[in-house]
Amino acid sequence: MRVVRNGWEWFPDDPSVLEPWAGKMGEEPVAEPLKRNGVRSVFRTEDSAGRSCFVKLESKRGLINRIRNRFFSKAESEYASGHLLSACGIPCADYLAWGRRGGASAVVSRALDGCVSALEYWYRTARYEEREKQRWLNLFFDFSFRFCKNNLCHPDFHAGNVLLRPETGEGFMVDAYGIRRKSSLDDQDLRGLLHWLLPLRMDVPDRELLERLERRGILRRDAGTFFRELVRLEKVRVEHDWKKRRRKQILSGHSKFSHTEGNREIRHTLWFEPSPLPEESQLTVREMDTDAAETVWLDSFYRQLLAEKLEEVPLIFERNGARTRLFLLSGNKKSYFF
Repeated sequence: MRVVRNGWEWFPDDPSVLEPWAGKMGEEPVAEPLKRNGVRSVFRTEDSAGRSCFVKLESKRGLINRIRNRFFSKAESEYASGHLLSACGIPCADYLAWGRRGGASAVVSRALDGCVSALEYWYRTARYEEREKQRWLNLFFDFSFRFCKNNLCHPDFHAGNVLLRPETGEGFMVDAYGIRRKSSLDDQDLRGLLHWLLPLRMDVPDRELLERLERRGILRRDAGTFFRELVRLEKVRVEHDWKKRRRKQILSGHSKFSHTEGNREIRHTLWFEPSPLPEESQLTVREMDTDAAETVWLDSFYRQLLAEKLEEVPLIFERNGARTRLFLLSGNKKSYFF
């Protein structure tokens, strides 16, 4: 079904999902974005029946992007991937419509109430409570098994792309872009589907992860060999990307890792969001020259990317001319930062 609203060409399952908000939308959100990252934003709205929806909008300017969007829309691809997941019995967000206008495209999904990011839930709760830890691990191994059973590959499968409903333990895939079916999965596909295991090594022994991997029967090869290769290749990737990541992300002050407040860089949580810091009286303060402080600051993020447990982690990087102060939290405290 094709519906036109304010220059937008929409393809909804049911046109009522577009009312009344779609008629007001240009190439900017019609409500305050919940997330905004470069050319992408996500906002929440309601349809004519008062049901909440999320709209993910991507807007790129220029003739080439307008032409590309006409023949290949990311929104259309994500909408199709969401319906593929549903057809395979894999719980996911309910994709309702997609649309395009010039170089902009948008995909609409039903809001999932009572849910939190599975990544955040792991670091806030599940890793500290055995029952929740087991439930969380069961959920993710089940997702991986279902993907393998249906020969589905995912270009970016991580815990941040799953919403979890703590009250029931249900999980739902979101951000389905790029998911597709293949005749069979190769080792690269399997590494993509099991990449979510790697950050857990900070809290779960390799032996336990390997035992679960063997018991779930996801692989058709030796699980130990596969897991060691997964770990090795991740280290290679982190090392390869490090020079660019340290300069453009960690030291920029504008990234998922930290943000700037005056002369301070403030560390984000392990789920890459700002969070209130502990009282400074609970932190150890060290003053050192700026180069030495920068080395400690960067090394902590490098080791975080490798899922290494730190004895202490710097939460604040404070510049004071030629001298710098680091505010560090001891690793024996329960924390969202390591």
